[in-house]
Amino acid sequence: MDYLPPPPPAIERPAQPSLLVSERRNAENAPVFYVDAKDGDDRRSGRGPKEAWKSLEKVNATAFPPGSRVLFERGESWRGSLLASSSGTTDRPITYGAYGKGDAPVIDARGASVAVSLNGRSNVAFDGLTITGAADTGLLLGPRARNVSVTNVTVTGNGGSGIVVQGTSDGLRIDGSAITGNGAYGIVHYAADNTDQIITRNTIADNGWRKDGGVYSGWNGRIRTGEIAHNRVFNNGVNGGEGRSHGLYHDQGQAGSALKIHDNLIHDNPRGAGILAKSSTEIYRNVIFRNADAGLSLGQNRGIDVTYRVYDNEFYDNNGGILQHQKGNGSITLELRDNVFHRNGKRAAIIIADSIDKTVAGNRVSNDAKAENRAESRSGTTAIQQPGGTVQEASGMRPESVR
Repeated sequence: MDYLPPPPPAIERPAQPSLLVSERRNAENAPVFYVDAKDGDDRRSGRGPKEAWKSLEKVNATAFPPGSRVLFERGESWRGSLLASSSGTTDRPITYGAYGKGDAPVIDARGASVAVSLNGRSNVAFDGLTITGAADTGLLLGPRARNVSVTNVTVTGNGGSGIVVQGTSDGLRIDGSAITGNGAYGIVHYAADNTDQIITRNTIADNGWRKDGGVYSGWNGRIRTGEIAHNRVFNNGVNGGEGRSHGLYHDQGQAGSALKIHDNLIHDNPRGAGILAKSSTEIYRNVIFRNADAGLSLGQNRGIDVTYRVYDNEFYDNNGGILQHQKGNGSITLELRDNVFHRNGKRAAIIIADSIDKTVAGNRVSNDAKAENRAESRSGTTAIQQPGGTVQEASGMRPESVR
């Protein structure tokens, strides 16, 4: 039986600090609006379950004061698009959420271009919704997503991408959500210089099924500061066209990036690498397996100087463990240490195809057909790496292109 490591452990959230008196007063005074698709009436006040509104049109047309919560009844569905109409403040965001019992409320675009749009607002939270049915984008965050959170949201069954971050974002949280079964990207950042981007504890899977040849990865984008951590990323690119699709794709052209990718489970992406990183990235404590291409592909940096720190990861059953190739005019600095490799297909565990500044040490390579558990694989006796690393180096070598 193939070795399958356990999923990443659940994150223990720290206890929330007690609210200050002023913060409690703000929460108590924040207005709450209710929306009931079955029994609501847009002529009512919206200020209680028995006074609930009915339609998205009413919600979209209402200006909400900072701190407002707009709650949709669980177990119900709305057709059309939800458009954020107001901005909150840093300490009093506008929240679109759920109330009652049952399944998450559904915003079903029914073929409209976008199901839910930030609509140019800031300091907005989306919590506990299901977003589906868009011809293009499920959740559109832009043109600038500033202090936006997406929590416990399901984005699924949209013809284009699940979540699109349009324009440069600052202060984005995507946490505890499921971004699955969308035609193009799961999550995509189209612009560069995004800061304070935190993507954690999500399932990003089964995206990229469109057959138009696009490179539709689980996540694709450029982040200057942020973390992608504790996610499960798999089966992106399934049934898609000829273009490569990767689990996570840190695209080229992000100068000065300090993105951290760590503690993710990345596997079974059938048309690409587990991680493709063209901009500087720190990559650690991931388990990466059964991807169609290399577990981790590095390089293709064009004119940008990049630095990669890659340590304490486990790779197995990919088409090669780590592949560095296609260096651009910019420099590449690589620190590669204390990684574990099992069964790397027809490629070597580590391929460094260009002359770069590198430190390779403490990596363990095994051709074992099976590893009983992750701890044993890290401490076993099958390592064959010598000091400096068992590395296949061929300056100017060009393995098949990873786009």
